[in-house]
This record gives sequence, structure tokens and C-alpha cells, in this order.
Amino acid sequence: MMNKKLNPSKLEPLYAKKVKCNICENTFTSLKVRSRFVKPVRVESDFGPVFRQEDPNNPLLYHVTVCPSCGFAFTEDFANYYGQKARQRVQEEITAKKEHNLDYCGERDFAKAVSTYKLAIFSGQLVEAKHIVLANLCLRLAWLYRGASRKEEEERFLELAAFEYAQSYTYSDFDSLNTPEMKVLYLVGELNRRLGNYNKALQYFSTVTEHPEKSRYMKYVNLARQQWRLAVQEYKQGQLQSTPQG
Repeated sequence: MMNKKLNPSKLEPLYAKKVKCNICENTFTSLKVRSRFVKPVRVESDFGPVFRQEDPNNPLLYHVTVCPSCGFAFTEDFANYYGQKARQRVQEEITAKKEHNLDYCGERDFAKAVSTYKLAIFSGQLVEAKHIVLANLCLRLAWLYRGASRKEEEERFLELAAFEYAQSYTYSDFDSLNTPEMKVLYLVGELNRRLGNYNKALQYFSTVTEHPEKSRYMKYVNLARQQWRLAVQEYKQGQLQSTPQG
């Protein structure tokens, strides 16, 4: 007898993924969004996906996993193992303070998702996660705020992301196979452009366009050239607007 094929139309967007906590080794399930249901309207110049406000299948809401036992918040970018000192810091700063008692394993709204990112950033700082890990968290949280039209909070985390990406480049703590150096450089430039730091943005865009490996990563070269022109245009417009009339 032939096996019946699974009907994709009957699949639910959310599924329970089995995960293991990197701190207390507790095994549990946490909801994630199936990739086939992820349908952004567009992707912005800092790679932020834009979803319709009524779309409940925004994967940004479920990017962070929070252990219901010890409260440690993490993503797939985190290390698979942490030593006793890191575990002790999590125990003292998160578990003992019972700041994780909310249920983050089920469905999430905007407020819950924001809490998971902030907890993950704090967790990352406690276990001394790589700068690239913290940068990715800050950037995704900025995207989440952007989707909610919370510009002040968006810019706050864009600034933190720009700093962490710059630190990641300085200390080369990124995985070049998954995150090319030119992508890190481009993001530092683009985030600074969005923050109005045009001189710094132009410096990083120029570093991308003059990079020794630019022929391998023309995607980032073309983006850097495009955003370099936009940064110059925005800077000139700002200068004109600030010039006294009369």
C-alpha cells in the first residue's frame, strides 16, 4: 500500500520544536514558524523583512528560545556548551531572580517577543557570547520595533547592533562561511546611514567596495555603492535644510 502524501494545506504555520537548554540541559519544546509560511512583503536594505501587520506568521516573534526551567534565552547562534562560571552567572542573574516565569514556549505577541530578545541579549552578555551573536539579536529586535513603528526603540537597537557588528569585525569573531566579512562591513555602514552617521557610513561602504574579495561578493559591493550614493544625497539634503534662509 502506498503511503498517503501529507497535505501541505493542513499544516499549521507554527510547530513545536524540541530543543535542549545550553545551560541547564533541560529538554523542552518551543514554537517556531514553518519556513513555507514566511512571506515578507519586502526585504529592506539592512536585510530586515517587512511583514503585513495582520500576518501572524512573523518568524521574528519566535526567533529566540527561552528555557522554561532556568530562564536562559538563546538562539541557534549561541554556543552549544558553557562552562561552570557561565552557568553560575545565569543561575544568579536570571534563574534566582525568577524573571523568566512568563511562558515563552507558546504563542507570542509583540510584547512577549520583545521580552525574549532583551532576555537573550542579557543572557548573551552573561555568557560572554560573541559580538556577532549580540549584533544579530540587536538588529532583529530593531526590525521588530520597526514593524511596530516604534522609531525611537528601533534606532536604539540599530545603534547597539552597529557597535556590536563593528566589534565583531575588529575581533573577527564571525563565521566567514555563514557571514562574510563584507556583509559585516556593509551592515555597519548601512546601520550608521540609517542613524544619520554619514561620515562613518561612507567609510564602511568604501571599505566594502575596495575589499580584496569584492569579486566573490558582488551583492554587497553593489549594495554598498547604492547606499553610498543615498548617504551622500541624504547628507546634502540635511545640509540644505540646516542652512539659514535669507
